[in-house]
Amino acid sequence: MRNLVLPILLVAALSASSAAMAAGYSTGGTMAAPAAPTAHTVAAPVHLKLTRGTIKALDAKACTVTLASKHVYEFGPKCDFSKLKVGEKVTIKWAPKGKMRDAMSIASR
Repeated sequence: MRNLVLPILLVAALSASSAAMAAGYSTGGTMAAPAAPTAHTVAAPVHLKLTRGTIKALDAKACTVTLASKHVYEFGPKCDFSKLKVGEKVTIKWAPKGKMRDAMSIASR
């Protein structure tokens, strides 16, 4: 009886693992597709960029800054450009948002 215990356990273990592995495959011989992500997925991180340049124009109403490179950076509402001047060298932290450049902060250098 003792001589049969080890071979029976070995066969049982191999057949159970093979059955579990076969259950994960669909009829095409490939693994079944993973479940679709739920509504609680996290959005991709935003990669902020830094740009240095000289201010060419300020528009306090539209909350935009145009640099000498002719790129326009849009700030959120309630922007305060009172400490900035045309011709001043600045660094702008921004993120691409479609065709716009959505600015987070501006600092003179």
